[in-house]
Amino acid sequence: MHGLPKDPRTLLQTKTRHDIKNISGGSYYHFGFHHGISCHLDNKKTPLPCPSLRIQVNIDGLPLYKSSNAQFWPILGLIECFENRVQTNREPFVIGIYFGNQKPTTLEFLDEFINDTRVLERDGFFYQGASIAIALSAVFCDAPARAFIRRSKGHTGFYSCHKCHVKGATYQGRMTFPQSDAPPRLDSETFDEFSDEQHFTGFSPFNVLTVGIVTQFPHDYMHVVCLGVVRKLLYFWMRKPLHTRVGTAVVQEVSTALLGYRSHFPTEFNRKPRALTEFERWKATELRSFLLYTGPASLKGRVSTEIFNNFMLLSVAMTILLSVSLVGDYTDYAHTLLLAFVKHCSQLYGREYIGYNMHALLHLSEQTTTYGALNNLSCFPFENFLGQLKTMIRKPNKPLEQIIRRLSEKRFKSSESLSTESSLTMEHFSGPVPPHLTAIKQFRRMCVQRVIIQVSASDSCVELAGRRIVVIQNIIVDNKGEVHIVFRSFLKLCNLFEYPLKSSEVGIYHLSALSPQLHHTLAAHIQKKYVLLPIKDGFAGLPMLHQ
Repeated sequence: MHGLPKDPRTLLQTKTRHDIKNISGGSYYHFGFHHGISCHLDNKKTPLPCPSLRIQVNIDGLPLYKSSNAQFWPILGLIECFENRVQTNREPFVIGIYFGNQKPTTLEFLDEFINDTRVLERDGFFYQGASIAIALSAVFCDAPARAFIRRSKGHTGFYSCHKCHVKGATYQGRMTFPQSDAPPRLDSETFDEFSDEQHFTGFSPFNVLTVGIVTQFPHDYMHVVCLGVVRKLLYFWMRKPLHTRVGTAVVQEVSTALLGYRSHFPTEFNRKPRALTEFERWKATELRSFLLYTGPASLKGRVSTEIFNNFMLLSVAMTILLSVSLVGDYTDYAHTLLLAFVKHCSQLYGREYIGYNMHALLHLSEQTTTYGALNNLSCFPFENFLGQLKTMIRKPNKPLEQIIRRLSEKRFKSSESLSTESSLTMEHFSGPVPPHLTAIKQFRRMCVQRVIIQVSASDSCVELAGRRIVVIQNIIVDNKGEVHIVFRSFLKLCNLFEYPLKSSEVGIYHLSALSPQLHHTLAAHIQKKYVLLPIKDGFAGLPMLHQ
């Protein structure tokens, strides 16, 4: 076998030399901003570039082990792929990684990233003989990390809000933010002049970039809404205060309903619903699913009207802000709902709970003017990637070196492989086929712009033109090569709820009376995919928003 490599590291082109620097109380390796963009484009993770690219950046801490303080602070980038303001691909790349037994003692670990960004902003990026203008679109962090890299007060400070000049007030030992109409902060006054020393604690490395230190550090709904507010609501219902705690029987009923949804949950959801009693272990994706889908269906008729209506203020507002079709016309209404939600939470749960995350809700709608639907401003892709990074660590010794090697191997494998996924899969011969449609091939599954449609309880409900909600029974290719769906329609569409508005206005229905008659139409007529959850006397139909 002469000529074959003796070691798999040769075949995988594993990187063996690492220019690791001791910095900020730990170790840092810089992959490079240019390197990340080039690899991303080479691997066809995004369409061939236009004259300019906008990059989102995420900087956050990542604990590595439960029994140790060892942690990464990766600097991740993500190329925005807007088409009609919808991001069609959300896969990050690594710019640099800091490793230490505590968070960085200084911001020196950002220096190489800042220098790379300045060069890209000035000279652009050359790819396939073309010059591409590069600009930072947004910098994402959770509240502690954002305060750290911006050199501003933490989220428990009186002047911690980086969006407005609200002054916090201490109430029952908690920092609260009762004011909802404080004047906004401006990039000009804070970026250049440091007019508010009560907010800033020093000079941030980002001050040398053309980045709006207010407008381009947006709130991320994963941290603010899902991990912040929704988890707090569950805590109110399950733990305290006593007057809002729901009974054991109600918890059991809701949990039974949630578990019953598992077989109906679409493939795109990483996690299936769990019992309400496990809420403290729910991940961000589960909290998002509860807010947008399972919560409205499982809580209705089980919790008190006051608690349900309060929850629906938040749920409907987020449905609007996450929906590409609704956010443009209903942004102001969503902001009104969030104002009402925060005010009602103060009355229902107590003024002491109107903290940083509750206040941050009031700034979400303003971000849609620049970035569109809030799915464009999400840490979910970054969090998923951080989870992948942790799985690359095979042993506790030298984790940074391991990550460098695994990422070099990943680049090689990605460049050698292309996606072979077909849009039509799971061929069968069992029908049903309408008598006037000539079927050349039949399939159970198809992929349309990364959305899975298949003949199953979890992935078969879609909306057609004219607000027709249907359940797909078969997928057929006719003698002309056109793809058809065979379906049955719901004949009765009612409102699932009527507060704070009729649910049909945001595309949410109580569905019943599925027609026995088969119909067919071209698959291209599918408008959107629906989440179909069983409830009393039918189904709750809710549009899948992150598609």
